[in-house]
Amino acid sequence: MSVLGVVLGLLASAQLPSAVVPDDGGEQPATVEPIESPGPDAVQPPAAEVVIVIPALTPVRIELMQELGSRISTSLDQFPIRLAEPIVIGGLQVIPAGTPGMGEVVHAKKRGGIGGTSGELVLAARYLDLDGQRVKLRSLRFDDGGKDRINTANVATALVGVVGFFVKGEDIVIPAGTVVDAKTAAPFVFVPREPDSTKSEEQTGSEAPVKGTEEVDPAQ
Repeated sequence: MSVLGVVLGLLASAQLPSAVVPDDGGEQPATVEPIESPGPDAVQPPAAEVVIVIPALTPVRIELMQELGSRISTSLDQFPIRLAEPIVIGGLQVIPAGTPGMGEVVHAKKRGGIGGTSGELVLAARYLDLDGQRVKLRSLRFDDGGKDRINTANVATALVGVVGFFVKGEDIVIPAGTVVDAKTAAPFVFVPREPDSTKSEEQTGSEAPVKGTEEVDPAQ
């Protein structure tokens, strides 16, 4: 047998691997990975904060908590006030009645002797204290009821714009509990309070109320 015959015989008896032809005629099935649900310790995205703005010049009703007068008050004295009626924005009680604050005696002068000068008193509302945040106030005006309660003779009154209320008379006495009108001096951004997670188990039955929605004892 020739050498060529031997080579051909060997090639014929050899088992060649069959070629792998990809199947391009159809789409391959998609694999779906299982989605694991987040565990209890997974970090949740923060909820969007609700922000309410109390506009500047919002009317407020203020109760004077201390007796004031041209004889008993001194210029630059501060006196306590509190919110007489809640501030409501968009149907939400933002600042509750009873919220404390501070006013200021801008000017006080005693009445002079017989035939002397009249007494003078200028008052201003300064701020409300909402959980350590100051809601700035401006102006001060007596309502009709407040004017009736002022104990004076021949009293003359005039608005002093952004400062306060000017009262002039022989002997001026403004009793504690007098309700007056004021306004917010600047916009105030209010963010409702989140529930307090540090409360004891005895208090976990109810969430902390939103600022401005607490019930206030009217006797306070």
